[in-house]
Amino acid sequence: MINHVVIVGRDAPLWLSANVVQFALGPAGVTVTAVELPPHAQPADVCVTLPAIEPLHTRLRIDEGRLIAGTRGAFTLGRRFVDTGGRTPAFFHAHGSNGSRIDEKEFLPHWVRARRQGLDAPFEEFSLTAAAASAGRMLLPDAAIDRFGFTDYGYHLPAIPYAAWLRQVALRRGVRHHWTGHLDVRLEDHGGIAELLLEGDRRVSGDLFLDVTGAEALLMNALEIGRESWRDSFAVDRVMSAHAAPVSPVPIYSEIRAHARGWLAMVASQVCIHVQHAYSSDLAPGPAELAAAAGIPLQGVVVRERHPGRRQRAWEKNCVAIGDAACVFDPMHFVDLHAVQAGLVHLLPLFPVQHDFSVERDEYNQNVRSAFERLRDFQSAHYLLNRYGDSAFWARGRAVAPSAALAHKIDAFRARGECVDYEDEAFTIDEWQSLFIGHGVVPESCDPAVDRTTPDMLQGELARIRGFIRQKVGEQRTHADYLREVSQIGGRVSGA
Repeated sequence: MINHVVIVGRDAPLWLSANVVQFALGPAGVTVTAVELPPHAQPADVCVTLPAIEPLHTRLRIDEGRLIAGTRGAFTLGRRFVDTGGRTPAFFHAHGSNGSRIDEKEFLPHWVRARRQGLDAPFEEFSLTAAAASAGRMLLPDAAIDRFGFTDYGYHLPAIPYAAWLRQVALRRGVRHHWTGHLDVRLEDHGGIAELLLEGDRRVSGDLFLDVTGAEALLMNALEIGRESWRDSFAVDRVMSAHAAPVSPVPIYSEIRAHARGWLAMVASQVCIHVQHAYSSDLAPGPAELAAAAGIPLQGVVVRERHPGRRQRAWEKNCVAIGDAACVFDPMHFVDLHAVQAGLVHLLPLFPVQHDFSVERDEYNQNVRSAFERLRDFQSAHYLLNRYGDSAFWARGRAVAPSAALAHKIDAFRARGECVDYEDEAFTIDEWQSLFIGHGVVPESCDPAVDRTTPDMLQGELARIRGFIRQKVGEQRTHADYLREVSQIGGRVSGA
């Protein structure tokens, strides 16, 4: 039987993994040991999450109010993309639906038809979530909103306090813990991991090991598992992180600013503005000039290399790579923590009950490979479809050959407005629609069934949607008020 899981890593990915495995398998008698390495997280670092993390937190019984109070994090309804050169209009990628059904049919083909008839309104104007974000309002569903569509949110969680929070929860729930400055890996005769050798002549053995050591992939490298490089698909190979003074009120979205040399992300929490500057080292000036591009004084500047690519196998022998150890993604859309979650979610249903787990291992490798490809394609589409000018950086993005799956998705949307929904998609159809239309890919045709809707009815329904959005946004609390309320409740609970 597999009775002992050893998780090796650092920062939030280690402690999120430890919490998930302990919560899911601890009651069944599985012992979980976390081997913690020196942290890499800096004050500038922030965990920008996709909406899927909130139900995972809920499943783990992590109280949202206490989490926000303890980390001084913030909420996010999506991302705003801005062309600093002014060549293309800004657009919003919202964590919610676009429009609402009209005459029992999807909204998008109606918008396409209305646009041909002279409608001069951006697609995002009909997104309740985007409107709330632009107005600085937290959007909480009620019965009317649920009938209109769906809305969701993620978090901006400062990385150091978020890791500390998860660590506290994991230890309180029974995760065993070792800290070490370095480790060595001793292999079994058949090639699997026998034990870890820690500082102070300590030894840690287990039945199954999770490598959450980030891009270093210490365990997978010990097993000599190679990588499939995505270097030719993404121009970014450096990320400069820094932080600036906090702003009030705290924006409820992040902003991605495209410029000739790369792109700049501004992510707000209650602690500070977290700044990330993604660029290619052979196309950009030094860090000092890049820091000046933010337009605000920056502190704690750190430059890290970024080499996108996937481990050839995420599960080898008795070791499973999680997060960056399995796949390093481009920084666009902040999918790093989601990749950790995806690896864990795919692992738990296949958790081996005996030492002969070759079937589970093969299925896991196939499943996460598909999940990673879907994440990669969403990121790749942003570069492939960009209209940010002819600089070498963005021209390089447009020159990349898309995967067959992404090429088909783009062609289907351009031709008929259809979003091919593959298995293991991390982003919703509405998010793909926002990405495509934001980059100027407007369907050339659409479902002819919408022609049965009379022009008067179409105009009336568009006006109804706009009116509903104005009303609902006006009813919502501001992000600042909601943060204050949630933090106060969380603080009282935490202090009890």
